[in-house]
Amino acid sequence: MALEPEGVTKKGGASGLEGFGRKRMELAGLTVIAPSDMVVIDDSLQQAPNMYDGLPRKTKVLYLLTTLNSHQWDAITGNGLGMSDLSTDQKAVFTSLLPRPFIYSRLVVNTNGNLDPVDKDLQLSDADQQGVRLHVDRSIDFMMPIIGQPRSMTGRNTRTDYGEPGAKVAERDWMQDIKTERTFGTQIRQTVPNRQKPSDLDFRAAAFNRSIQLNPSERIADLLSRIGAATNLELRADLRVGDRKITAYGTTAPIASVLKAIALSVTGTYRKVGGLVILTSDQTGLGTRKMKLAAYDEDLNTKVYREENEWRRQIYGSGHLSQIGFPSNDRLKPTDSLIKKMDHAAPGNDPKLTAADLNQSLSDFIERQNKIYRTQQVTIEGASAESDFSYSFILPSGEETRTEFQGLGSYTSFAYTNTGSRQTELPAASKVDVSKISMPVCLAASVDAVGRAKLAVDLASRFGFKELWVDTLSPEALKAAVSAAAPLGIKISLIVRPFDYRGPADNAAADRTIFGDGPDESLKRRMADKDWEMVQQKVMSGMDRLGCISPLSADFRGRLQAIPTLAATPGLAGIHVLNSTPQGYNGLRVEYISFPGPLFLEMGNFGYAEDLRAAFIRDHNIDPIDLCPSNVHTNSDLRQPFFLDDGLRGGNSVYDGSDQPNPALQGMMAVFDTWLAKLNRQNLQAVLDAVTKAQPDLPISMTPISTAMNAVNRPEGGLVDWRRGEPLPEIADGGQNAGKKPVVMVSANDANLPMVRFGLNYLANNKGKESLVAGLIIDLLRLTPKEADDWLSGVCLAGRPSK
Repeated sequence: MALEPEGVTKKGGASGLEGFGRKRMELAGLTVIAPSDMVVIDDSLQQAPNMYDGLPRKTKVLYLLTTLNSHQWDAITGNGLGMSDLSTDQKAVFTSLLPRPFIYSRLVVNTNGNLDPVDKDLQLSDADQQGVRLHVDRSIDFMMPIIGQPRSMTGRNTRTDYGEPGAKVAERDWMQDIKTERTFGTQIRQTVPNRQKPSDLDFRAAAFNRSIQLNPSERIADLLSRIGAATNLELRADLRVGDRKITAYGTTAPIASVLKAIALSVTGTYRKVGGLVILTSDQTGLGTRKMKLAAYDEDLNTKVYREENEWRRQIYGSGHLSQIGFPSNDRLKPTDSLIKKMDHAAPGNDPKLTAADLNQSLSDFIERQNKIYRTQQVTIEGASAESDFSYSFILPSGEETRTEFQGLGSYTSFAYTNTGSRQTELPAASKVDVSKISMPVCLAASVDAVGRAKLAVDLASRFGFKELWVDTLSPEALKAAVSAAAPLGIKISLIVRPFDYRGPADNAAADRTIFGDGPDESLKRRMADKDWEMVQQKVMSGMDRLGCISPLSADFRGRLQAIPTLAATPGLAGIHVLNSTPQGYNGLRVEYISFPGPLFLEMGNFGYAEDLRAAFIRDHNIDPIDLCPSNVHTNSDLRQPFFLDDGLRGGNSVYDGSDQPNPALQGMMAVFDTWLAKLNRQNLQAVLDAVTKAQPDLPISMTPISTAMNAVNRPEGGLVDWRRGEPLPEIADGGQNAGKKPVVMVSANDANLPMVRFGLNYLANNKGKESLVAGLIIDLLRLTPKEADDWLSGVCLAGRPSK
């Protein structure tokens, strides 16, 4: 057997199969011609990280700058700093930041301002490397208004200018820095001889002992389907390999050997997902592995970022930053007028530029930029500018390479350090008599038994609340709450949380994240992340939710069947559907959010339970844990032949025209996001149908559907009314539900106590004025009766002692 032998071309000068990158592998009753090598990804992270090895070249330059004396600063800003200018320790740093091998090309600027090669792939000898010098300089970084797009800005940097036509340019081969297979000294990706990978299939099973008829040429997906029919298994193939064809040169072969041969042919293996088995890259999901390594890299990158900030602070404090000048041959040096407006103002308060601040060369530069970026024309009027610092290498020949792609930072990054954000303090507010607030102010409490229901009603009565929202799955507890509240004039409404994970009792139905975490593990992972503390300080909505159950689980079906009984309880004042959109079911991912970081948000995105994954595989022939969110990055390249995905490229990787993924993979992450969102809408509609069937005329409110995934750091907009026949209410990224004032629900916790007290004072003192909200619900759902009593005592005036 062989995979598409007609498409395999000869590589290199080796003879036989080796010249084609193939080898013969003998199996029981079958010979397979398979790739000689395979790529393996080691995500065990057993080796301790080497922070120094992981430092980017620019970071090492920043560190070196902190060690320089005045004479060395004169050298590095003048004719270049060389090995002979350095101390022993400095030489070690300098040696580590030199590219090895040092490959460069000579180019010439053509009449269009672009570069044409003259001499390519020149390499310095070891002796010549000792003569390389390091040079630092600066360029102008403009932030410019985009014509025709009010309040829109974009950057233009004079570093992108190559010089006058005919000018000779030396450029280091930066391709050396991409497709790295290591991260902080740890080998992540390596090529090894092809072999059978661990598999979820037991090839010794009796069902695999029989033989199967082989066709001369057959799609992998079809061959697996036939084997599945013969062995009573559901076998699927990842869409990246399913359409590829196996050529057979015999008539029959043992099923176990055929399965092994298929996996060897694509350097893959078999993974069990629910009731099916899929041929894919590894037992671990490609996306899962990327998330794990991204979390590892992010933690170490954060340490590097802090070191860089500290070193920039030291460089600025030394007074030597001002020594770094513009290149002596730079035709785009700033005018005196421009210099006066650069590098003096605090960020966001820069003096605005006009055409009078530019000389003819800079005006021509802007004109050339507008010819290059024809769809994004810019103007100097209203622009700002600051210095951007970078470094380059001066070769023994005297040629200076173009400045490195990764610069040292802007003036702002040196002059202003990030001191962190402080939580906005609310004005001090006194306790409030809730009974005197005319606007709806309610309590929400979880009750799981008749006794707890009576305690919740007593709590509402003592603190003056006129309405209690009860969260329960017990019809008896709900009836007890209604009965206890009626003599006190307190309205009882039912809370329906159809998708929420409620604790260990829901473990069997618990949904999963791409990490494989259930709700409890997901919360622990987020709490250990660097963004957690700041998220709590900002009191952002939804970030501490425990998670959800799978909407395909038996538990969800059970809840759906129980809702009509609860909703039909006599005496209810209303029904409120909360958490209508579990995190991960919102729809398309948003990729422009800077805080919390995308990795933190992915830690809380659900939708990866096995039953969901199996259903998606049946629909689209790919396991969701093999899909990679594009806005999360790793340092190392994680791509594997046959299962290529551009989302697995390393942070320094570029699109060089090679290793193109299967076109069928294009947009598949969006397909999965949309698939989950559609499933959520269908189930939410089923919940509302069950409620309205039980009590057609009962008032219903709900949290609107959030339509942008990873937008959970924006308020959800509270609850809005919904009536039978209306479309499901939506809330876009950060916006309110059109035309409807929300009823805001606030969790009762220590962080929110000042905000709730402030909000109650606002409602109490807002008589006769139009309010921004339609009401306030204090969410006690996670508190015991004693905890709820203590917390309310901090914000409300109690009318009488507890019973």
